[in-house]
Amino acid sequence: MFTKSKRVNIVITFVLLFIAGIPVWWNTTTTYRSNVDFTEINEYYNIKDNITKTKWPLFKQLFNQVGPIQHDIEVKTATEYSLSFTLLNSDPSDIIPKWDFPYLSNKYIQPFIDQISDIANFTVQSKISHYATLLKSPLYDSKEKSYYIPSSFLSEYINPNEWQLDTPSTNQPTLNFIIYIPKTTQSPLYIRSNQNSNSFLIPQWGGIIIHNVNNNKNNNNNGPIDLTNELEDQMISFKYQLKELLGINNENNKNNNKNNSNNKNNDKREKYFEKDIVLSNNEIDSTIKRYTAENINVSISTLYSLSSLIESLPNMLVLDNIRDQVKVAIESLAHAHQCLEQLDYNCALQASKQSLASSESAFFDKNMLSQLYFPDEHKYAVYTPLFVPVCFPIIAGIFQEFKHYKSKKLNK
Repeated sequence: MFTKSKRVNIVITFVLLFIAGIPVWWNTTTTYRSNVDFTEINEYYNIKDNITKTKWPLFKQLFNQVGPIQHDIEVKTATEYSLSFTLLNSDPSDIIPKWDFPYLSNKYIQPFIDQISDIANFTVQSKISHYATLLKSPLYDSKEKSYYIPSSFLSEYINPNEWQLDTPSTNQPTLNFIIYIPKTTQSPLYIRSNQNSNSFLIPQWGGIIIHNVNNNKNNNNNGPIDLTNELEDQMISFKYQLKELLGINNENNKNNNKNNSNNKNNDKREKYFEKDIVLSNNEIDSTIKRYTAENINVSISTLYSLSSLIESLPNMLVLDNIRDQVKVAIESLAHAHQCLEQLDYNCALQASKQSLASSESAFFDKNMLSQLYFPDEHKYAVYTPLFVPVCFPIIAGIFQEFKHYKSKKLNK
């Protein structure tokens, strides 16, 4: 049996260890939160409706000048886009196609990209795929001896997700452009609305063009068939589809993005499109303003959402790199406003791109995921079964010593 003094010392030791362990446990389970300053963003949102007092008044003027930006067709704004061009062959037993894509890209796509390279970075890739079929057989027109797909039922015949395009996995938007070669038993194939067409646009995704190969070429006994020359018209159509997906206004005839070259003179068509490949200065200027406005708007909205998220989840992990990225984003917004004061829209565009990249990098940081933090309720649920059994012996020991002390005092 322990003596009285030993029992008291043991109880006191356990009590002191328990008391000392509580702050240690609390500090080791507390989520680190860096001090992120959203003061300027909150000030902008609180008074943005009053243009005479708003923190960045020229932003609202720019928004009004550009007008509302709809994303029914256009892809969302980003600092980088991936352009994927695919030559999709339905049946390699009919034909094995090949193309000189670098030649086509350098002639039609790259000049256009060079003109708009300020708004974003573009990466271009190409590939040839086989064994892509329609969801169901197209309809046959005995009068024209051709097959067709009703334009109002395209989704019932064509679903790009079923073609396994193997697009690159990236956080940046990918625009897909597909040249589809139907099998011989379904060729020639067209899309029918008011007239036959062979191209259509998928909003925010890309474009698809049906290319009917001459039946005389549908024989792979002589090896791959080079379709480079035949696909020049398709690259022109892709250029117009890309313009529409990026929201770039075309001052010329906007209906020229449909590929229906059978009724056109080749020389006139080539001359017209060669001239139209180059964007006008007004188109470039309006595009710069549009992307500057959208970059700024998305950046501010993202930062405000991040501020609300951090405020609503006090146990979310917020590292120093989040603070630094937010600081860079806000500084870039301030720099963009300074550029607008000087009417330097190219400078404002570059600053807005930096702000957009930093704000989205902070918002989508992997450490901001909900799986990486625990609310206080979870902590109590996890640690209560551990601490309660430890507390009972300590409380019982204290109670027992108190009884001994009280009984001893009464005996005296």
